[in-house]
Amino acid sequence: MKEEKEESLLKQILQSPSYCYTDNYPKRDMWKEIAKLYHGEFKIKFNSGCELEIHQITIPYKKWIIHISVSDTRPMKFQMDFKSRLDFDLLLSWEDFIERILKKFGEPEIEIDSYDFDKRYLIKSSKPDLLKRLLTKEIQEAFLENNIYSVAYKTNSETQKAEWLSVIQRKVGDKDFIMGLINLHMLILDSLNDLKIIN
Repeated sequence: MKEEKEESLLKQILQSPSYCYTDNYPKRDMWKEIAKLYHGEFKIKFNSGCELEIHQITIPYKKWIIHISVSDTRPMKFQMDFKSRLDFDLLLSWEDFIERILKKFGEPEIEIDSYDFDKRYLIKSSKPDLLKRLLTKEIQEAFLENNIYSVAYKTNSETQKAEWLSVIQRKVGDKDFIMGLINLHMLILDSLNDLKIIN
């Protein structure tokens, strides 16, 4: 009986997803297909020892570029750079148990009047009212549905440039999942532009 339990535990460990290393090689064809579909570009890079594979995808959208990167050891990231019209910062991340306790004793966090979204995310911004207009109901639902881990938007007032960085997750997922994320970032670009945050 003990041997069966040990074998079952070993089987679970071997079948569980790795949080340290994922093999991106099998995803090459999917990325090529997605890049072609969005008139983008797909590149494969390696670290200095050539043992880790890095996938870089660029997707053009209107006058901007969406950069997607994922490696064998790092989570998938979406990055977008812009000319900034406004000094605006945003930090949004999963809210864990410790943060929930700390916020009871610290300064109140920004809430956007959506129970599910406010419960999931800790939100900070230099312009809370603008942030609430940026995160439309459609964008909020897409964040929750796609389980976005964190987002940072930072403005450099000296260079008048800004960067959006979304950290997604360790596992890349399937083609439909990636296309949903690309479409989400297109929505975000439109919202940033409509609110005159970016050029």
